[in-house]
Amino acid sequence: MAEDFTAFSDALPPQNLEAEESILGGILLDPEAMGRVADLLKPEAFYDSTHRILYQGALALHRQGKPTDLMTVTSWLQDQGELEKVGGTGKLAQLVDRTVSAVNIDRYALLIMEKYVRRQLIGVSYEIAELGYDTTLELEQVLDRSEQKVFNLTQERPQEGLVHISESLIEAFATIENQQDSTTMPGLSCGFYDLDAMTSGFQRSDLIIIAARPSMGKCLTGDTEIVLADGSVQTLEEIYQQQGAKLLTLGPDWRFHWTEPSVYVDDGVKPVFEVKTRTGRRIETTLSHPFLTIQGWRSLHNLTVGQKIAVPRHLPVFGTAQISAKEIEALANSTLLNIYPVVFNLEKSQVALFLNRLFATDGWATALKSGQSQVSYASVSETLARQVQHLLLRFGIIARLYSIKNSHFSINQIDRSPSIPLKKGEEELSRVLGKTDQDHHRPAWQLDITDSDSLQIFIDHIGILGKEAALAKITTALSQRRKQTNCDLIPVEIWEAIATAKGEESWKSLATRAEFQCTSNIHVGKRALSRHRLLALATALEDPELRAIATSDVYWDEIVAITPQGNKQVYDLTIPDHHNFVANDICVHNTSFALNVAANIAKSHQLPVAIFSLEMSKEQLSQRLLASEAGVESNRIRSGHLIGTEMEKIAVAIGTLSELPIYIDDSVSLTVMQMRSQVRRLQAEQKGKIGAVLIDYLQLMEGGSDNRVQELSKITRSLKGLAREVNAPVLALSQLSRGVESRTNKRPMMSDLRESGSIEQDADVILMLYRDAYYNPDSPDRNVAEAIIVKHRNGPTGTIRLLFQPELTKFENLARE
Repeated sequence: MAEDFTAFSDALPPQNLEAEESILGGILLDPEAMGRVADLLKPEAFYDSTHRILYQGALALHRQGKPTDLMTVTSWLQDQGELEKVGGTGKLAQLVDRTVSAVNIDRYALLIMEKYVRRQLIGVSYEIAELGYDTTLELEQVLDRSEQKVFNLTQERPQEGLVHISESLIEAFATIENQQDSTTMPGLSCGFYDLDAMTSGFQRSDLIIIAARPSMGKCLTGDTEIVLADGSVQTLEEIYQQQGAKLLTLGPDWRFHWTEPSVYVDDGVKPVFEVKTRTGRRIETTLSHPFLTIQGWRSLHNLTVGQKIAVPRHLPVFGTAQISAKEIEALANSTLLNIYPVVFNLEKSQVALFLNRLFATDGWATALKSGQSQVSYASVSETLARQVQHLLLRFGIIARLYSIKNSHFSINQIDRSPSIPLKKGEEELSRVLGKTDQDHHRPAWQLDITDSDSLQIFIDHIGILGKEAALAKITTALSQRRKQTNCDLIPVEIWEAIATAKGEESWKSLATRAEFQCTSNIHVGKRALSRHRLLALATALEDPELRAIATSDVYWDEIVAITPQGNKQVYDLTIPDHHNFVANDICVHNTSFALNVAANIAKSHQLPVAIFSLEMSKEQLSQRLLASEAGVESNRIRSGHLIGTEMEKIAVAIGTLSELPIYIDDSVSLTVMQMRSQVRRLQAEQKGKIGAVLIDYLQLMEGGSDNRVQELSKITRSLKGLAREVNAPVLALSQLSRGVESRTNKRPMMSDLRESGSIEQDADVILMLYRDAYYNPDSPDRNVAEAIIVKHRNGPTGTIRLLFQPELTKFENLARE
């Protein structure tokens, strides 16, 4: 570090020339003295430049195993052409004459180092002042750099500049000698002996990436509604209370399948935000809750208004209950504020009949001269309107829901709306809103069906009693108009996946093979694609993933608002296999191997482990560690339904875990700078010792850039720098892309890493997890997990087999045959 004292020109920098001379005289006088200060004193600690050169010469001789007496040092300086610079042989003789003995040389060395650190601190203060004046830097960068400069002064192993290879070779040889007869490994044991054998333990200063497919849902408010297999709709709180449900999950084939949660979690009261979409769907979640984008699962914190998220475009869920047609008509006619629960359990034809009669009461159909058509429904009850929207979705009908919020609402204003036929508007909405002028000021909720496919489905399967003529006009209009899709589109970001799939082929060539009418300009990266055009491209490329997206059960709905809703009770569901479920008609979206490794390092080495969990709360992580340590199923710990001696096991486990140096931060929005600051602070508190740093997970970290690839590259470089700075392995969890799902062999590869370029470049070790039973329920390796090392900068790659106990979320060594 450069010493700049221009800001303190009136004061003499801290130094002690007499102590420097005493040290050098002692080294020249006593051959054993050099060994006492070599590890304490750095050459740059000497304030006088001639003293610095003398000490560098003595240190070089000492490292070569040679004596540091007057004759040998003089000869070395002569050979290096440095003798005259230090004042010649007279200066060296003078140092020896002034020194009585080397008995206090250790104390003098500490004194010189103290003066040196004080000079460094002054220099750093000047550098920090310059940073404060630099307005081109963001405040967070200024604080991080300032903190790092001060923190480096406190480290036992100061940052060094260029060092000759001979010094490193000497240290390396000493390390080899120490380990030759030792049974210990050079790195930190992770607790899995086969993995330790291949890696020689996790090396300090290494960046280790642990990658796997994602695996757990996040927090939703208790009033979130979920459709069940029998057609009924229950709130998340009700599902938690009964600890059982069969619900929908989006599979790797982009189709919805039935699943049952493995864990039901009361996650307490947390700040929540409402997400509202263009179609009028809304849901309240925590900021860490992931939503599915075309580029993968992203937490709400990383989403903004205008981005598109996955919602179902078709929920073919119907019950088996049957009632008479007269009862259905009576239910429709008496429905005012919400639909009777029995309706949700009816079979398909009877749900269609109910909607037919409901639309006959408060719905209408319009075919305009422009060729545009729509079917609409209105109600003063928001709950009722949302329930109708959901029932339409069961038929594959996309309807947009919005409120008519104008406080000066009048029938004449409604009449001029293109949503309502001119002659019928007053008659229809007067009945919906009430018949008095005062009632005309009440807010209303309106559903519009405008998509041609949805309109045709509505006409074919539902219809409106008494309004057959209007529907016939819509049928005619649809048949005469060229089909155009302006709603059900694939987000424009899909072009990136298409570009990767096509490789070096030109866009014109691809468009020609896809049989596009216009091949010269297909608006690459500028326009969202229709399902038909994406399917044509996917077929030409023979890409199963793109084909699955083109024919998926997903509709890409735009976020139109994200608003805070205060603190509310939230719940979690752990979904096996596909790790997501449908809530409020929106697709919503776990961490055990790395957690086991962190616990093993803390337990085996008694070294501090810092865990940064951006996905799971510290309570959830603690419960997982507790389940693993106690050998008690995690769902019973969460529910409190313990049996036999399990409470005693938990009590013992709590005692054991409480003694481990594990520290957890579950902040939702965490930048690399903030994390580095906390690790530095922990290292200082622990007297420079850190066992490992664990980040769960990489894609949820913030990097402060609009370009996600550049952002992730900056994050991985910073994490690698952190590993070197604190001299401890940094373990970062990373998601794998959906590409692994489209292959016959599901074992992950390097290319399956999300934004793999920067991760692959910066990581020292990349380890991928695979469970055959995840994809093949009848697999003979049902409880076996594979840890596949696909990159190892300083060693071999290969596969290690481990025992996986899902009920404990725990990995263990697999008994050798």
